[in-house]
Amino acid sequence: MTEGPDLAIAGDVLLNIAQLALEQVDGVRPTQPPSSVTDLLGGRRSRGIAIERDGEDVWVDLTLAVEYGVEIPKAAKAAQQAVREGMTSMTGLNVRSVNVAVESVELVAAAPTAGSGGSRAQAGQDPWERGATREGGPAASE
Repeated sequence: MTEGPDLAIAGDVLLNIAQLALEQVDGVRPTQPPSSVTDLLGGRRSRGIAIERDGEDVWVDLTLAVEYGVEIPKAAKAAQQAVREGMTSMTGLNVRSVNVAVESVELVAAAPTAGSGGSRAQAGQDPWERGATREGGPAASE
């Protein structure tokens, strides 16, 4: 990377680098707080990522949502490391700190597996809708 007086890195580029780095960390995502009118009019939305820059020094604040079941301290440390490494390797800037605040824990809907042998996966409907009894056999004819 060539450094010189004509090299400028826009704030949006730094936000995108942090976003891409977080996508590599399993079980976390930046939150999207409600946008203010100035953010909407200016075309910029906060993504749960705030970056301050002073010359070659950068400070990053992350506000994250973590999937239920993920160990929060491990996820926070992984997010810090990914953002620090991504920012340093892509820009050459000195990342002074990466602060993490976990704002929420989210339940993630489990996708059905292709090989599940349940009758629901086979027919795509509830067995009670097909007329099964509580004992699991076919419904009696009336």
